[in-house]
Amino acid sequence: MHKKINAKGFTLIELLIVIIIIGILAAIAFVAYNGTTNKAHQAAAQSTLAEVKNKLAEYYATNSSYPAAGSSGSTTINVDNWLASSAGGNNTTMSNTFTDGNGYQYAVTPSGCGDTIASGGAITPGSTACTGFTLTATTQAAPNGAITVTN
Repeated sequence: MHKKINAKGFTLIELLIVIIIIGILAAIAFVAYNGTTNKAHQAAAQSTLAEVKNKLAEYYATNSSYPAAGSSGSTTINVDNWLASSAGGNNTTMSNTFTDGNGYQYAVTPSGCGDTIASGGAITPGSTACTGFTLTATTQAAPNGAITVTN
């Protein structure tokens, strides 16, 4: 006499297929998430450059020159010192973002010589006024995909 067994559950093949489908969906979600975070970091870097450009326009309107390239191995030090000073609006949040934010490295390259700015914000006029500058944001993830703003 044979008893009919009503087996309940899944076969090994059915379980493997479900695991593979879940893995594919997770991979798609991971790639989409990385793309979104990269776009968010890029947008933040562009916003930072736009803010610094506006602040440098204010600096130029007041001093008829742009700050010189910084010393101490950082091209941003003069701009950073000015942003954080009372003359630059005590903008320490933007100053901190500009020096090390979102995985981007920022640089300011003035055209010609310009003013140097002490850490307290005191301005020493340069011998030749800078007539322009280039702001650049680069990232280790995409060094060729640098964001540049020129004035």
